Amino acid sequence: MLRQVAEGVLVHQSELLQNNAVVVQGRAGVLLIDPGITGDEMACLANDLRELGQPVVAGFSTHPDWDHVLWHAELGEAPRYG
Repeated sequence: MLRQVAEGVLVHQSELLQNNAVVVQGRAGVLLIDPGITGDEMACLANDLRELGQPVVAGFSTHPDWDHVLWHAELGEAPRYG
């Protein structure tokens, strides 16, 4: 579940390791930072973004640890950076 922490910034906290997936809203869609750990969590996040009508336009990993570079097909084919 996404919760707003600032204007245009939403966070989803993983239940597994308490990592945060961060969503930064823009005019064309969202930047998704460290999208999650489990497939179910990322699918839930993708669903939340669909409900908001916000496509993922870019993904970003803060560092190359396994729990920050994962992605889910339902998040789309946005370019990813790190």
